[in-house]
Amino acid sequence: MVKYSELTGGSLGLEILSNHLVEGSVDVGDFSIFSPDLIMGHDVTSPPAIGLINEHGLPYLRASDKTRLYLDHFTPPKDRESAEACRNIKEFSNRYGVGELINWGEGICHVHLFENGRVGPGQLVIGADSHTTTGGALGALCIGIGSTDLAAAMVSGEFWLEVPKPLGIEFKGIPDVWCEGKDVALRLVSWLGCGGGRNRVLEMDGQILKWLSVDGRLTVSNMAAETSAVGAIQTMDMNEFGPLSPDWEWEVEEVDIDEMSPQIAVPGSPNNVDNVENIEGRIVDQVFVGSCTNGRLDDLRTVSKVLEGKKVHPDVRLLVIPGSRNVYSAAEKAGYLKTIIDAGGVVMMPTCGPCAGGFLGILPDGEVALSTSNRNFQGRMGEPTSKIYISGSAVAAASAVTGVITHPGEVIS
Repeated sequence: MVKYSELTGGSLGLEILSNHLVEGSVDVGDFSIFSPDLIMGHDVTSPPAIGLINEHGLPYLRASDKTRLYLDHFTPPKDRESAEACRNIKEFSNRYGVGELINWGEGICHVHLFENGRVGPGQLVIGADSHTTTGGALGALCIGIGSTDLAAAMVSGEFWLEVPKPLGIEFKGIPDVWCEGKDVALRLVSWLGCGGGRNRVLEMDGQILKWLSVDGRLTVSNMAAETSAVGAIQTMDMNEFGPLSPDWEWEVEEVDIDEMSPQIAVPGSPNNVDNVENIEGRIVDQVFVGSCTNGRLDDLRTVSKVLEGKKVHPDVRLLVIPGSRNVYSAAEKAGYLKTIIDAGGVVMMPTCGPCAGGFLGILPDGEVALSTSNRNFQGRMGEPTSKIYISGSAVAAASAVTGVITHPGEVIS
C-alpha cells in the first residue's frame, strides 16, 4: 500500500485515490479511473441506473458484491410509483446478486452505511447521492456520483473522476457551549459558500473536531456537500495512515468558530447563515428532527434533554425520525423517544421523510418549518411559498417548545 508520499503532497484524499488507482494518475485535473471499495445507490437514484443496465441486457455485474442499495427516501412507499420502484430494485438485487439490499425501515443510507464499522479509514466509497461525503468523518474518501456513473460502476467495478484539488479546512477556536456539529457545519457552508468546494476535497482538522462525538463529526462532513465539495475527509485519528494532520503546504481556509453561538440558515439557501439570536422570535409551524444530517443518537439525546418535563407548543408539529433502526432502538432503550412522545412530539420509523419533499411532513402554502436537515431551497419540503430554516437539534427542540425560533439557553438554564 502506498503510504504518505511526495506524490500526493501530504493530502490524505489524494493518497486514498492513489491506493485505488486503476488507470491514469492522481495529478489534480486529470481524468482517471479508480476502483472503489463500496458502491451505494438508493430508491431515487438507483431506478435510472437499473433502467440503463436492463436496457442493455447485461448478464451480470462485476461489482455486485461491492454494491449496497437502499430503500429509504420514499419508504414505506407513499404511492404506486414509489411502491413499483421499490419492487423493481428488489427484483434487480435478486437477479444480479447485489451484495446487500437494505430494505425499508433499516435506515437512511448515509446513517446506516456509516454505522458499525461498515466503512473505515483509507477506504474509497462512491454513492449516488451528494451527501455520500458524510463518511469522510471516518477517514474514508466518500464521493457522490450520478445515476449513470452508478450504472457504470456496478457493471465494471470502476468509475472515472477528475482528480480534485485538496483544500485544507482548519477550524479555529472554540464555540459557545450550546453549539453542536451542525453549527460547525453551517459555519463552514456560510464561510465557503455553496460553490466554494467545487472540484475540491476538503481535508478538515481543528480542535473542535477532536472534541465532537463521531455523530457530530458525521454531521460536519455531511453538510460539506452544500459547498459542492467532491469529498470532505477529516484527518485526525489517522495514525496508521500517516501524520495526524495533513502537511498544510497547499491552500488552507481557516474557518473562525471562536465563541460562535448556535447558527441558523434562513430560507432560500444553506449558506444564508446567521446567529440564532438575530433570528429569534420568528413563528414556526413545524419542527423536523431527522435526516442523514441530524437523525443520529446524539441528536435524539439532545432533543430529549431539551424537552424533559416540557410540552411542545400547541401550534407546532414536532416530527422526529431516527436515522436508522439501530438509532431508533438505542433511543428507545435510553428513554429518549418516550420523553419526546410525552412532550407531544411524533416519532416515526427510519426514513428520509420530509427532508427532500417526499412525504411525512410536507408543508402547505405559507407555512414555516425549522428543520435539522441539510437544505432549505425554495419548495424543498412542499409548496414554493413555504419557508425552511435549518438548525441544530438543540435549537429545533427549544423552538418546538416555544413556538418561535429560540436559543436553547432560553429553555434550559
